[in-house]
Amino acid sequence: MATEAQIIKHLRKLSQYRDRPECDSDGMPHYVDSGNMDDAYGIGETDGGINLAKALIDALDNGAPLPDLPPMDYDEDEDEDEDEDEDEDE
Repeated sequence: MATEAQIIKHLRKLSQYRDRPECDSDGMPHYVDSGNMDDAYGIGETDGGINLAKALIDALDNGAPLPDLPPMDYDEDEDEDEDEDEDEDE
């Protein structure tokens, strides 16, 4: 198991990455990968990890606010509720 010091050291290294995943001029990896969603997802995942490391180190070193957490269910429950409502109407 990693120690707290090892995790912080790893985040510091990751937050200093200068080479970022390739994106088009709008910052969209999807277009660079000619519509290959798996590659675009992987690029976004890598870039997101770098962004998160930068934000966490900034919060640790400079007192910046922690990054916002994404919603836990990504609105999946709302879609299920809509399906149930449609069934009741029939």
